Amino acid sequence: MVQEAKLMPNNPFEHDKFMPETFNVVGKQGMRRIDGYRKASGAAVYTKDVLLQGMLYAKFLTCPYPNAKIKSMDTSKAETLPGVRAVLRYDDPEIKGKKAISTNGGEELILADSAYFQGQEVGAVVAADTEDVADKALKLIDVEWEERPFVLDEEEALKPDAPLARPEELPKNNILLPGSGLTWIPSLFELGDVEKGFKEADKIIEFEARRRYHGCADVETPNGITKWEGDWAELWVHHQHAYEHKWAMNKWFGTPMNKVKINSLYNGAMYGGWNWIYYSMIPQCVSAILAKRTGRPVKWIFNRRDDFYLGQMDVMVAYFRVGFKNDGTITAVKARTVFANISLRDTLAHLAENTSIPNLYSENVTVQVNKGPVTAIRCEQAPPALGITHVFDRVAAELGMDPTELALKNDGAEGKDMEYLAEFKRKHGFPVRDSLKECVEAGKKAMGWDEKWHAPGTKRLPNGKMHGLGFIWDHEWDDNRGAAVAGVLIQQDGSVSIVGQHCDIGVNGESAYCQVVAEELGMRYEDVAIRQQDDVHFALMTPDGSCNLITNAYTLKKAARKAKQKLLELATSITPVMEESILAAFPDMKREDLDERERDIPAAFPGMKPEDLDVKDSVIYVKADPSNRKTVAEVVKDVGGSITFKQEMAGIQNTRHEPVYAWAWHRQGRYGTEPGRERLCRQAHFCEVEVDDETGEIEVTRVVNVNDVGKAISPEAVAGQMYGGTYMGAGRNKTEECVWDEQTGVLLNGDLLNYKFATMNDVGPIDTIIVETGMGYGPYGSVGIGENIATVATFLLQGAVYNAIGKWVDDYPITPDKVLKALGKA
Repeated sequence: MVQEAKLMPNNPFEHDKFMPETFNVVGKQGMRRIDGYRKASGAAVYTKDVLLQGMLYAKFLTCPYPNAKIKSMDTSKAETLPGVRAVLRYDDPEIKGKKAISTNGGEELILADSAYFQGQEVGAVVAADTEDVADKALKLIDVEWEERPFVLDEEEALKPDAPLARPEELPKNNILLPGSGLTWIPSLFELGDVEKGFKEADKIIEFEARRRYHGCADVETPNGITKWEGDWAELWVHHQHAYEHKWAMNKWFGTPMNKVKINSLYNGAMYGGWNWIYYSMIPQCVSAILAKRTGRPVKWIFNRRDDFYLGQMDVMVAYFRVGFKNDGTITAVKARTVFANISLRDTLAHLAENTSIPNLYSENVTVQVNKGPVTAIRCEQAPPALGITHVFDRVAAELGMDPTELALKNDGAEGKDMEYLAEFKRKHGFPVRDSLKECVEAGKKAMGWDEKWHAPGTKRLPNGKMHGLGFIWDHEWDDNRGAAVAGVLIQQDGSVSIVGQHCDIGVNGESAYCQVVAEELGMRYEDVAIRQQDDVHFALMTPDGSCNLITNAYTLKKAARKAKQKLLELATSITPVMEESILAAFPDMKREDLDERERDIPAAFPGMKPEDLDVKDSVIYVKADPSNRKTVAEVVKDVGGSITFKQEMAGIQNTRHEPVYAWAWHRQGRYGTEPGRERLCRQAHFCEVEVDDETGEIEVTRVVNVNDVGKAISPEAVAGQMYGGTYMGAGRNKTEECVWDEQTGVLLNGDLLNYKFATMNDVGPIDTIIVETGMGYGPYGSVGIGENIATVATFLLQGAVYNAIGKWVDDYPITPDKVLKALGKA
């Protein structure tokens, strides 16, 4: 079993080799969610809830202009305000011009004197007795600003005479070069010969699509606490990369990592976003500086407007040219995309990864504009999700073809067909199943697709509204990223502890980890526990990329299998204590005179070998005779009378055998960039809408999500991601957009009243269908889901609106004014 654990791949192209014949815990419905009562009852503790004795509150000065530099600053009035304990300025000798290491290895100025978007934290930080005092002190800071020209539109930023959005960083133009840290994709991507593909096409179409800047605001605004005790530091972090703060504290202050304690409490909503921008760890550095200077704990905190800091990384305009045959075979796709502030995934990436389209050509340019940074909010796959959706929607419409049939016709990978994928599956030990076909068939049946499908703009409902159907598809991601370390300890009462720290983001990870360990050990689910908030010096993979469960589950699977082997060895072995050594030292002593605490522990299953036993429901039994059984608690029990007292006492000073404990490390690929690793699982989404062609209003009356997750470890958690992703996708489709005043560059809707997130009232009934083909690279053939629906469903309504009104709206969000404009009514 230990050898099996060693054989689990670190860079897997293979299917999980160690699959149970039947599942007892993994995949079961109705498992009690570990954090459920705490969160539902209000007992769960979040970083923002933490109050420490003598704690101060740190607030940041923000820039009122979209592009400005501090010429001078007077903080004297703020410093003398009663209740203010410290003011940290950008020109303080300790930090002036200094950058601090941050998340993902990036660097950022601790306090800058220049701002590149309105609302950027810059110049000064106030630490005060209360938030109110800190806010008042910020208003007393007198700043003379050098206001500079600004640019808000990505295509405007490309023009030779455009204002420089970041003159200190990009003194010549606004173009970011590949490899700059904000541009991760090459300027050119090619597959096959695109011009040859166009010559083979029967038809060629051209169109463009635009995604406007949209963001997020977590329920719990960004915050954190630093407390010093001599040269020891304790941090409370509202951040997905909690353990990285140990490393950062070492880089910032030289504090040894073994003298840094991290508290990673529950998080009030978190979707990547803030955690991925370089500045996200800098406020913690600032709070540590202020805590050192004042000798008191310091909590830094953003208000709600501060929280509207960043946007999703699909702020873009893309121009497409697509060639295809009359039977629906797509022969060539060419795209040119202009991204704002960052680019990570090519617009045609999913066409390369998921289709048999042999010829692709994609040009990319990324420019800086005077808006907040953009990053992965829920996911970085939004640009290629836009690309695959628009290409397939447009081709299907041009041919008058059912879009589900077009998807199935062009499914594949790297320009190769489904037979290539079938051979890949056979070669690497996967079941040979058609994931997309299974997803499409399940979704069509649930939606009643064949009965409802109609030509665009032809179905008016009795209520006067236009009826529309939409369909999109993509691959399921991800299952090949990251590393983790964790331990499994069987306590002396037979309960099991998972040893590992992990950031909670609300996706039921605690329960899933306990399910995996229970499955592999043969324990009851309720006998396994984890407190992932605690700093135990073992870091599970951070919740990023929809694959931390894959990496962490492999790690825990390894550790649990090792622990099970140790448990069975203990059950079949005599445990020497001191019996023989005492008898050898005292020849006159008889064996029966020995104290029980000095005698060797007999085997729980004498005459048996570990392979003769198994464990189920926290009971160890003989395979050949299941009636010969003992509970795990009976086998591991290691208590006796203490030296002084005769009652039982489970204490380390009195134990007679080593703890049943094992740890494991696992690395899962290299960020999904392995050449030749094909994506095998698919997802498909269907929606039904009603469009009022007099007002432009869109009502989403029904959604069907179908996701092939390979193996659902926690089906309720999977369904939860499908529900939540649908609401997020609907909001991004219909309403979500940050709006700036074009004259001043000021963000106008940085609050929860005017930035329109979708709620439960904005989407009709949602069907969640889980397909399990076992074709993921993760444990039990699993693959991630957390990012999928919100990312892909962001573009679900485009085809549905077209099907309703017979006109394209390719500018997101699809608001009523755009619908009316497409209809020629505005």
